[in-house]
Amino acid sequence: MLTGLPDFAAQGAAVAAFIETHADWAEAIIFLMAFAEGLTLVGLLIPGVVMLTAAGALVGAGVLDFWSVYLAITGGAILGDATSYWLGRRYGERMFRIWPLSRQPELRRRGETFFQRHGSKSVFLARFIGPLRAVVPTTAGMMAMPHRKFQTFNVLSAVIWAPLLMSPGHLAWTGYDLSGIGIRTAPPADGAAGQGAAKSCAPAPPVAGLPERAGC
Repeated sequence: MLTGLPDFAAQGAAVAAFIETHADWAEAIIFLMAFAEGLTLVGLLIPGVVMLTAAGALVGAGVLDFWSVYLAITGGAILGDATSYWLGRRYGERMFRIWPLSRQPELRRRGETFFQRHGSKSVFLARFIGPLRAVVPTTAGMMAMPHRKFQTFNVLSAVIWAPLLMSPGHLAWTGYDLSGIGIRTAPPADGAAGQGAAKSCAPAPPVAGLPERAGC
């Protein structure tokens, strides 16, 4: 079981442990988490980013393959935002009357303001801005943004977002001995690795007025 995860939220640690235990299904689980993170109604309720960052730690620990996780996150993120766009285009204003969006009027206002200010680029930018990621794709659909343009920014942002999302967890494992997961190897001090045991220790020279020291 993983013991070297950084201080993730409890949900993320639990999911990471579950993925490690069921490694054969890891890509499917990670894909579904990324999809849920991009889905408007669900993304507001689950700590998807924390969970997916924990998947990066599993990559850094050598439990999962980088490219498999990268493709799972990218594919899930693209499909999640595309579904949110379709929901906004199909149901329009009604989407914001459904819980939990109905409880977030300020978030809806911010999403609409952001979309009006940045236009099509808002789909790309919102991917990297916390709560806006959950509402801008739906807003884009509601505002009848052309489908091809939406998908261009959707795919491009997901391709860049996935490795950035994985990197904190992955980097947390830098310096760990992966032959025994969770056991950090101590770095050598002052570049003297491998020399300390063989290096002889000469006694310090005598100082006038002080007793001679036998060792160093």
